[in-house]
Amino acid sequence: MENTLSPEQVVEKLDSLFAEKTANLTSKEQLDSAITEIKADIESLNSLEGKTNEIQQAIAKFEGRLEGLAETKLPAEKKLSHAEMVLKTYADNLPTIKDTIERGGKMTMEVKDTTITNDYTGKFALTDFDPEIDRVQYKRYGILENANTGTTTGKFIVYVQQTNGLKTAWTPESEAKQEGEPAWEEISTEVKKVASFVKVSKEMLEDLSFVRGEINNALLLELRETIESALITGVPGSILGLLDAAMGLPAFGAGPFAASIPNANITDLLRVVMAQIEAANFTATHVIMNPQDIATLQLTKGTDGTYTYPMYLPTQDGMGEMRVAGMRVISSTYIDQDKYIVGDLSKLNVRFRENINLTVGLDADDFTRNMVTMLGEARLVSYVKNNQKPAFVVGTISTDIALIDKP
Repeated sequence: MENTLSPEQVVEKLDSLFAEKTANLTSKEQLDSAITEIKADIESLNSLEGKTNEIQQAIAKFEGRLEGLAETKLPAEKKLSHAEMVLKTYADNLPTIKDTIERGGKMTMEVKDTTITNDYTGKFALTDFDPEIDRVQYKRYGILENANTGTTTGKFIVYVQQTNGLKTAWTPESEAKQEGEPAWEEISTEVKKVASFVKVSKEMLEDLSFVRGEINNALLLELRETIESALITGVPGSILGLLDAAMGLPAFGAGPFAASIPNANITDLLRVVMAQIEAANFTATHVIMNPQDIATLQLTKGTDGTYTYPMYLPTQDGMGEMRVAGMRVISSTYIDQDKYIVGDLSKLNVRFRENINLTVGLDADDFTRNMVTMLGEARLVSYVKNNQKPAFVVGTISTDIALIDKP
């Protein structure tokens, strides 16, 4: 700008400049660009020699006006997709396109690149954080929630088993009546501990806020998975499981069904097992099998190609469930393929001396190493009372089917 401007001319120039630069602003990017250009022109005014107080005041007022403009809320400029950019380029060049076609010529339209792959170095500004952690997948449950669970305050669980029942008989007139000889015995089983711990630095806990919650969750899931597995397979010297030989549950006995069922399959076997349990005066409520064996059961077809058993039965929650002869089927990867457990799970007793819990503290040289130990543990015992063991049958699917299959 000229060095010989009156205050009035300065104000007029500034107003004209402001109107020109801020006309038709539609986005925040355009506003920022206009403010940058106006500031550059103001700097040139500040460099005028012999500025009067009036000119200085006019510039100061305009700078305040410019600060107010910077607070204007405008939407960020929308990034166009490639298709949108092509349409915009076509619309902007429509008169030229028509003229070129009328003259029988050709033209090339340049569509601006809408990507920034080759124009930006780094990743942060191009990153969108997905807050959901990709966690290790744990196995499904099904045993503990259906067992007879409770608590205990002792190191040992003791129950009284009746070892000899009463005897009754029809007695003819004048003959001696039958004398009963009941007997009882105490049975004891010991509470055992299951535990796991993780060491993590204090810096990690401070820098990654989600770590503590994730470790706590993982410890709880790991303990629950270990308990669930033990309730099926058992751990020698620690806890009894349903398939554990030390638990002493009955094996399958074909009885009157031996070699009597043509083309016997899994469904046939489970129904015969159910009859064996009912013959012992119990009612089977659950079947526990590996998912592969459940799939085999569901996919079994008759000679006409139709399935011999429904995939699921509707439930109140709408999810549906698998049942065989009224027994609920539990799919569990804790049991090996070709093995099965049938029985009344309410007869499986689980007592917690110390429920699953988490503790945080310092262990050994944690203090000097700036580490924290996170510990998860539980104390519990599982058992089936001796007189209730006939409420279960455990066995091998292929072996037991062969026992009832008619040659």
